[in-house]
Amino acid sequence: MEEFIAKMSDKVGIDKSTAEKVMEFMKDHADEALQYLKKSDLVDKLPFGDKIKGLF
Repeated sequence: MEEFIAKMSDKVGIDKSTAEKVMEFMKDHADEALQYLKKSDLVDKLPFGDKIKGLF
């Protein structure tokens, strides 16, 4: 998890504390995020979209 937070911080340009808050939010709202991805065309643009589609 720490490695992912560090990558997010570097890639997005946010500090580690903010990246940790984003991760907590994502964990707390995972079901909602999956529903959003299902409804949007964003899932088709993700490199791992085919794996996400298998969750629906």
